[in-house]
Amino acid sequence: MTQANQEERESPEALFAMPRKIQAWLDIEVALARSQAELGMIPPAAAEEIARKGDLGCIDLDALLRDMARTKAPIVSLVRFLAAACDGDAGDYVHWGATTQNVMQAGEVLLVREAHGRLLTQLAAGLDSLAGLADNGAAQVMAGRTQRRHALPITFGFKVATWIDELLRHEERLRAAEPRVFTLVFGGAVGARHSFGDEGDALGRRLAGQLGLGCFEVPSRSVNDHMVEYVLLLALLAATCSKIAQELFVLMSEEYGEVYEELGDLVVGSSTMPQKINPKISVNVIAVAAQLRAQVSLALDAVQVSHEGDAASSKMLYTSLETACPLALEMMASLVELLDKLRTVPDKMRRNLALTGGLINSENVMMEMARHGMGRQRAHDLVHAAALESLRDGRPLDQVLAEAPGVAGVIQAAQLGAALQPEQYLGDCEKLARQLAGRARTRSKRIRARVKGQQAPALDR
Repeated sequence: MTQANQEERESPEALFAMPRKIQAWLDIEVALARSQAELGMIPPAAAEEIARKGDLGCIDLDALLRDMARTKAPIVSLVRFLAAACDGDAGDYVHWGATTQNVMQAGEVLLVREAHGRLLTQLAAGLDSLAGLADNGAAQVMAGRTQRRHALPITFGFKVATWIDELLRHEERLRAAEPRVFTLVFGGAVGARHSFGDEGDALGRRLAGQLGLGCFEVPSRSVNDHMVEYVLLLALLAATCSKIAQELFVLMSEEYGEVYEELGDLVVGSSTMPQKINPKISVNVIAVAAQLRAQVSLALDAVQVSHEGDAASSKMLYTSLETACPLALEMMASLVELLDKLRTVPDKMRRNLALTGGLINSENVMMEMARHGMGRQRAHDLVHAAALESLRDGRPLDQVLAEAPGVAGVIQAAQLGAALQPEQYLGDCEKLARQLAGRARTRSKRIRARVKGQQAPALDR
């Protein structure tokens, strides 16, 4: 895509803009001509002339767009303009035996592949940011919550480690889907290669090789499932990104106050409430991720192609892809920004941890008493009763337990006090945080290297 505007390349929305699409279609026409020349289907000189003129700079874009509006057939107009731009009789061999849908879907695959590379690069940046948060918060004690209530003490780094682990699985899914998604469907009008004679299979494989794509054994126009899979994977990724942002969004409220977005003093939260310092980035991740997930229904409808192909399914497919891919890029960019500007408040985490007067360590107390000969079930029932009394009377758990019959002879007050210290009952939180931080950094490097290595060079002209 040699004529891509560098400023537009920075905009996710511009990735599927018409000039970019047209250049993708031209790239396919050039690759097709070269593949056919190599197989003796068209003259080599014609293929080289098509390659020289297969650039948006050789075509009057405004005139082409006007013609597309008249014909309602973009590839027909493009073929006419490319043929007219070619010297001699080379134009007679443009689009030899191909059909509109072959070119349009192949162009879509190339643009999605470019978006995919950008998305993986952003995912790598997110993993780097999460690695830093996991390392820095590896020993930062806070309340672990289930059913939105205190469960057991954890560390902030452990919480981040779970996000890393989930995002690593998303990267694995996206990578595993590449051979299916980035595939050429090029079989002529209905997919049975009618117009290519005995060279249909060889042409499809040669063309796929030039474009750096795989190819289907049956290149039917009715096939959309591979592209729809990509939308589903993006939606699943969006669910995780939204979950992370939602968690942080809640922890930013005054009632928690355990994290915040470092936005600077000039950011204003409300036009009428001067005290408001509203989260900005997390809410954008949540909103964009919801829009992305909403594309799933349309994408699934696009799988249901009638007979050997129909334009309605193609339009649904392209709309879902061209909506989902830019949204995914915006979502990941916002998530990376959120993670980079996230700040923790360890003191507030400690205060929240102490809200229940030691009840969050009840499991540790129970297990300690069980290990001292009381047995797990009896210890559970005793601690449960003490916890209820602690909540009802507003007294610390260790005081209630110290007065409970049978406890003094089982566990000493010093042991009881130690069992109620959150730092003494963190399981593998710190170990997992540092372990996943290391995995995140390693995977980030690998992703960047793979993306760099897979960047398709521009076609020579």
